[in-house]
Amino acid sequence: MKLISTYCAASDQPFDARFARRWMAVAVGFFGLASVLGTLMRYYYVAEVPGIPYRYLLHAHSHVALLGWSYLLVSGALLFLLISRPKRQKVYHYLWRANIVAVAGMAIFFLYQGYGAYSIAFSTLHLLSAYAFAYYFLRDLAREPIASHTRWVQWSIYWLLVSTVGLWAIAPISMTLGKLHPLYFASIQFFLHFQFNGWLTYAMLGLWIFHRERQGIPIRIPSAGFGLLQLSLLLTYALSVTWSTPLAVIFYLNTAGVVLQVAAFYLILRALLRVANPVRSLTHWTDGLLLFGILCLVAKVVVQLAVALPAVATISYTIRHYVIGFIHLITLGAITLTGGALLLKHHLLPTHALARSGWLLLLVAFVLTEIALFGQGTLLWMRKGFVTYYSEIMVITSALFPVAIAIIAMGFYQPAVADSS
Repeated sequence: MKLISTYCAASDQPFDARFARRWMAVAVGFFGLASVLGTLMRYYYVAEVPGIPYRYLLHAHSHVALLGWSYLLVSGALLFLLISRPKRQKVYHYLWRANIVAVAGMAIFFLYQGYGAYSIAFSTLHLLSAYAFAYYFLRDLAREPIASHTRWVQWSIYWLLVSTVGLWAIAPISMTLGKLHPLYFASIQFFLHFQFNGWLTYAMLGLWIFHRERQGIPIRIPSAGFGLLQLSLLLTYALSVTWSTPLAVIFYLNTAGVVLQVAAFYLILRALLRVANPVRSLTHWTDGLLLFGILCLVAKVVVQLAVALPAVATISYTIRHYVIGFIHLITLGAITLTGGALLLKHHLLPTHALARSGWLLLLVAFVLTEIALFGQGTLLWMRKGFVTYYSEIMVITSALFPVAIAIIAMGFYQPAVADSS
C-alpha cells in the first residue's frame, strides 16, 4: 500500500465521471459473463457441454458473480456515492484494473483447471486488491462528514475483511485435515456467510440510509437495532455448519440468531420507513425497482426466520434448490436490484428507455427463476418428484438474464439524457 502511495500524489478532487462510468460498465460486463456461465450450468442438465466439467462451470460462475459483479457493484457504489474528494484517485484506478485482471483470470482458469495454481493466484490477486481498497476507502470515508450511514458502511468493510479469514484457512485445513473434514466446509461457509450477510447486506443498508438522507429525510436508527444485527450475524453462522456438524446446540444458536435478526430489522425498517411511505412515493420506475430490492432483503430475513425450527433448518440445506434460490434471493434480489436502483437514481448507471427495458426483463427473469427453484424444491420436499421439463424451463428462464444484461450494457453506448429519477 505504501508503494502505491509513493506513486500517487494526493489530489482532493472529485472523481472523474468517465471513470465511474467505465467502472460500472465493467461490472455489468462481468454480470453478463456470470449469467452466461449460469445458463450453461442449467443447459448441462439438458445436454452435455463438451470440454468443460460442471464443477469448473460452477467455480467460474460463482467467482465471477460474487467477486466480479457483486464486488464491483457495491464497492463502486460506496466509492462514487460516499467519497466526494478522494485523497489519492490513482490508487482506485490501479485497484480497478487489478480487479479486472483478477476476475478475468479467474473466469479463464477456473474453466480450464478448476481449483489450481493459476486460478488460486488470480483469486489471491483479487483478495489483496480488496484489502488495499478497504484501507484507502476507510481513510477517505473518515474524511467525510459523519452521518447515519457512516457506521453501517464502515462495518460493511470490516465484515468484508473478516470474511476473508475463511479463505486463508482453506489451504492449511485441506493440506492437514483434507477436503472432506467439517472444518474445510466450515471455512468456505464462513467466507460466504460474512460476505452475504455482513459485507453486502450492511453495504446495502448503508447505501439506502445515505439515499434517504440525500432526499432530506432524517434517519435515526436505534443503537439497539445495530447491536442486535451484529449479534445475530455472529449467531446465524451456526446454520452454515449444521449440515456438517448437526449438534443440537448449533441449531439453538441459529434459532437465537434469526430471532434477534428479525428484531433488528424491525427497528431498522421502522426508522427508515417512518417518515415516508415507499409505496406512495413511487414516482419513477427506479422507485419500483428499489422497492422490489428492499422487499427481497426483507424476504431474506423472513426465510431465515423460517429456519429457526431445527426441522426446517435441516430441510433448507438438504434441498439444493432451496439453497440456490436463497443465494439468488440475496445476490440478484437484495443486492443487484437494490444496488442497481440506487445507482440508477444517482445516475451512475444509464436510465433511459433502453436501460429500463433491460432492468424490467432482468426482474422478470429473476422472479421466474425464483418461482421455479422454490417451487421445485417444495415439490421435492413433498416427495412429488420433478416438474415436467423442469430443466428446459430453467434453461429458458436463465437465458433471459444474459439478454437483459446485454440490453442494460447497450445503455452505456447511448447518449446521456435528462432523467427525473
